[in-house]
Amino acid sequence: MERTLIFVYNAQNDAFNALVDYAHKLFKPSTYKCELCALTHHNFGERKTWKEFKEHSEVEMEFRYIRQFENEFNLRLTYPVIVIRRDGQLEEFMTKSEMSQLNSVEELTKELEKRLKE
Repeated sequence: MERTLIFVYNAQNDAFNALVDYAHKLFKPSTYKCELCALTHHNFGERKTWKEFKEHSEVEMEFRYIRQFENEFNLRLTYPVIVIRRDGQLEEFMTKSEMSQLNSVEELTKELEKRLKE
């Protein structure tokens, strides 16, 4: 069975928005709008734990920004979101609300591993 996790950040991929997001995370991190990015990244890039999880995971992973995801799949969801593609079918794997309950990248990776075993 083919399985791919698609991580969709609540962000756009242009230079202006990247700069705004960086400043927002730096000066007012508690109000940053992307729970997924807050868990997986710090101001200088990916968290080490996240990078190691991606390198050692047995499941395929893809990463998208909102516009990329919506254009590719013609689908609109509440972002951030993690979607799973199983044998060509997409379904929500972890919602924004579920991510907001997590306090660390370690909690995220444990939850992902648990759900992938189900």
